[in-house]
Amino acid sequence: MKSDQLDDLKNLTDALYRVEQQKLAKLSAKESELRQKLSELEQHRRNNTSLPANEFLGLREIGADVLWQGWVIRTRQNLMVELAQVLAQKAGMRPALQRAFGKQMASAQIHADEKTRHLQNQRFHDEQSVEKLNIFAAQKSRLKG
Repeated sequence: MKSDQLDDLKNLTDALYRVEQQKLAKLSAKESELRQKLSELEQHRRNNTSLPANEFLGLREIGADVLWQGWVIRTRQNLMVELAQVLAQKAGMRPALQRAFGKQMASAQIHADEKTRHLQNQRFHDEQSVEKLNIFAAQKSRLKG
């Protein structure tokens, strides 16, 4: 494979890996956002339950406390379902990310091996050129002498 083709292959596999990483990063951000919302909801619930009972008298009389608790439960359930979906998507994306990473590593290794082979060939040809020059110089000095 030619050097420019190997460069193209390496650049392509690097780009594909970055795309997979970005997809996973978006889902990780969504996961973090959902976890933060769940944490905030739990904090609001705790703050509500730690208030003195006499502050809820009016709310209890009209049933607002029950409505609020129902809202908290539904909201928590919805967030948990959404979080489970995000986690399932992340789990489904891991094989593609692992494959892209493997391809990236393989192309990087092929590129490095080719570079090493090219340098070895260049060194070999340089050594042969030096040897030929030495032979030529020795023959020239014999002819003069």
